[in-house]
Amino acid sequence: MNFLKIVMIAAVVFTLLGCQGKLSTEPTGQGYIFEVSDSGVLVLDNIKDTDLGKKWRDISGSYSGNAIWLKTSTSKHSVGQKVRYWVDGGINESFPTQASAKKIEIIND
Repeated sequence: MNFLKIVMIAAVVFTLLGCQGKLSTEPTGQGYIFEVSDSGVLVLDNIKDTDLGKKWRDISGSYSGNAIWLKTSTSKHSVGQKVRYWVDGGINESFPTQASAKKIEIIND
């Protein structure tokens, strides 16, 4: 009888864990691509026109807002694009934060 309970609990746990892998309809965040590298993009939620063309190290001391490095293997992104993004897994708490991108969608305004 205890074995049957354990099997049923394990089935429920695996079912719930499987549901977490689906893409949420709500994005994790959005902003503007500030920098592009071979391994990802830096997305800021607040970019000044005077900061475009600079590197993160040039503005990091005075920047106020959210910033996240998103690991991605795609190279279709460019500086200045407005995007929304979904992360895959957790977000490393640093500044800027860091995460793997599950999806990055370009917003055409």
